[in-house]
Amino acid sequence: MLTHIHVVRTENGNLLSIDGREVDVLGEVKNHWVALNRNCKDVTVMNADKAAYRQAQDLIQAYSPPNSQSAKIASAWSSDRWLLMEVEFDELLPAVVTLKETNGEFTIVPHAVWSGYTHPWVAAPFIRDYLYRQAPDMPSALLKCFTPQSQSFQ
Repeated sequence: MLTHIHVVRTENGNLLSIDGREVDVLGEVKNHWVALNRNCKDVTVMNADKAAYRQAQDLIQAYSPPNSQSAKIASAWSSDRWLLMEVEFDELLPAVVTLKETNGEFTIVPHAVWSGYTHPWVAAPFIRDYLYRQAPDMPSALLKCFTPQSQSFQ
């Protein structure tokens, strides 16, 4: 049995290897724990009819042209003055972009942008942990309620 199961240590943490397939057991546990204990009453899942959604989409499309112009919003979440936008592009890696409203205008928080795939890590807790470290003043409910919707993070 022990020849089929062992722990793989990586720079991002430990994975369980089962017959050569790496599994993020801790990520699965974190994801279920958050799902059971989060309170999303102050978090809104946004759609394209909101002005903030459209403003965020315009900012993301203009962030690193020309490739960013193909941005397609997979999901959008808001709480207080913060937005999380899950984005897919034609030529760029998928991203989760953090935006903050100041004086009525949203801006991208450049150090709080996740870009890339997460495999073999479970996407939601991996991205949440990263964004928490990059923007610790973001409402915790926003991070806990964010659940990736795009195929890129499944």
